[in-house]
Amino acid sequence: MKKQKFSVVVARIWKMTTPYWLRSDEALGSFGLLIINLAMTFFSNSAMLRYNLWWRDWQNAFTNMNAHLWQQQIYVFLLFGASMLFSSTFNIYISSWISVRWNRWMTARYLKLWMENSNHYKMQLSGNETDNPDQRISEDIALFTTNTWTFAFGFVTNIIQLVTYITVLWELSLSIPLILGGRDWSFPGYFIVLSILWAAITTIVTHIIGKPMTRLTYNQQMYNANYRFALVRFREQSEQIALLRGEDVEHSRLMVTYGDMVVNQFRTMARTLKMGLTAGVLQYVDAMMFTLLLGPAFFFYNAIPGYGTFNLIATAFQNVVTGFKWFNTNYALLAAYVAVIDRLYAFNDNYDKTMEVIRTSELKFKEGDKDEVHIENLDVYLPTGKLQIVAKDVTLKRGEKVLIKGRTGAGKTTLFRVLAQIWPYGKGNITLPKNKRVIVLPQNPYFPIGTLVEAVSYPEPPDTYKREDIKQAFIDVGMPGLVDRLDEIGHWNMMLSGGEQQRVGIARAMLYNPDYLFFDEATASMDEPSEEELYSMLLERMKDTTIISIGHRSSLEKFHKRILYAEKVPAGNYEFQDRTQ
Repeated sequence: MKKQKFSVVVARIWKMTTPYWLRSDEALGSFGLLIINLAMTFFSNSAMLRYNLWWRDWQNAFTNMNAHLWQQQIYVFLLFGASMLFSSTFNIYISSWISVRWNRWMTARYLKLWMENSNHYKMQLSGNETDNPDQRISEDIALFTTNTWTFAFGFVTNIIQLVTYITVLWELSLSIPLILGGRDWSFPGYFIVLSILWAAITTIVTHIIGKPMTRLTYNQQMYNANYRFALVRFREQSEQIALLRGEDVEHSRLMVTYGDMVVNQFRTMARTLKMGLTAGVLQYVDAMMFTLLLGPAFFFYNAIPGYGTFNLIATAFQNVVTGFKWFNTNYALLAAYVAVIDRLYAFNDNYDKTMEVIRTSELKFKEGDKDEVHIENLDVYLPTGKLQIVAKDVTLKRGEKVLIKGRTGAGKTTLFRVLAQIWPYGKGNITLPKNKRVIVLPQNPYFPIGTLVEAVSYPEPPDTYKREDIKQAFIDVGMPGLVDRLDEIGHWNMMLSGGEQQRVGIARAMLYNPDYLFFDEATASMDEPSEEELYSMLLERMKDTTIISIGHRSSLEKFHKRILYAEKVPAGNYEFQDRTQ
């Protein structure tokens, strides 16, 4: 996180708020609620001003022993007291309503931006500039909408109150003298000038002391998210850690991550202590300053008519000072808010950069009339710009069985990513057949946490396939023990072994019945006899399906009529060469 100018922060807020307030379908309804909110704010502020006038008359009734005025003010209090209670409570409800609507809309929008066109994957390719994007969506959006609304509405409310009490102070400054050292120093609006000067001094001091809080708050959120992610990763990889007896190493790593939180927290505590001491001193001066300024006129020159008037001046003066010190009063909260803006904007910035990479990509995809995949003059790069693979002229025809081989790091999986249109770094022409069903089976298949039916049906809805077909698919892949567990809810990536997961993945492919099936070492965790049995079954069941496999075992060659081999060339990259058997 870099230090940002005020204009930059405002520009970022504008960019993140305008999609909802100016272009969304919900904007009109929220503006209607906003108008109601502002109307209630004006009403509540007027009631508060009337309360201050009531308090003046109430105190004067007692100090002047005026029973008639006392009785009159009881009825006045009942009237505006009920008004204040209704307006303030109803305003809280309206504010919460707007905040919930905005938060819901932004969450849906950011989830869509993150998930559409596989952006959640593509945004990681440039170096993962957005740490913990899930936190940005789950936490920072809520913090942003809530704080933006709170601060914006609070600032508007503050302006309304400021204008109201400035008017009061202006009128009082015309009739109340400022007597110091036996001399009247008053001039029209002197109360306002004094409040502005004092607010400016306190704001400057607070800013100097509290400036590092934005950075500290940003870091704390990042360290917290890193620690949570490390714990989740430990839980997900618990079997491998247990097999390797890696608990001591993991404990040390987790404590280092946790230590970052603790160190930053102590820094935050130290800064908060300095800010607290500074604020305390300024509050003490605040409390004494008004008394010192008007005390002589009240006690020695009897220039202020009654304690009630004195108290009205004190209240109005304090409200104006507080209004001018709004940034000072909310400094710590604003620092945290700026940190939220930086974190959420980093997501936006990474998304924009990813979209720019996609827009400038020289990979050209088109749909062809032939039932085949044709690759022409393909160069694929790493995100660093280094050329990784070349494929000059490759055609994958309907029903072919093709094996892709090559050493580790030769770019075999990257070729699959290009064909799946999730890898934007490259140039060349790729022709894909129209309206064909395609599925990719990776070495470690993904299963959503849920029922076994949901796991095997993914990415289709669980009711896509008949129960009889699902049961038969499990039997065909050698997993009859799962037939009676279809409705069992579980974390199947944790409950099944690597080989079992791959068998369920093949059952998924059989149910999906694709036109093009890409195997990315999808049987690598099986023993060779099991692999041979499953491949034989697939070749029998899917004679018309184009099967493209990545694998290292020589035993796979007999199931494929063609071999594409990633051969390293003198330039350092790999070139796919056709070795038809």
